[in-house]
Amino acid sequence: MFTLVRHNLWAMERFPRYRRGLEPLRVGPLTALRLYHLGGVILPDAEEAWDAAEGFMYPGGDTTLMADPFGSFLEIPFLGRHLFVPEFSGSLIAA
Repeated sequence: MFTLVRHNLWAMERFPRYRRGLEPLRVGPLTALRLYHLGGVILPDAEEAWDAAEGFMYPGGDTTLMADPFGSFLEIPFLGRHLFVPEFSGSLIAA
């Protein structure tokens, strides 16, 4: 199982496009359940997680733009990373 977290290059000044970037993180079943209850996205495999990360970061499909997913990041101490919590509008991602 995978969840989406803030990209590990987010704080490096020479990589500004990742300031709000996302990347998948492998998690176990119990951690996945905890993160789901915190609002995180849980995906079954790495391929779907990367597709979801790209979809959240570039909803229009233009990957030359700065990553700017609609949502927030939660600092999760037991995870050691910032969990991405998307904001939804009905059944669609709010834009």
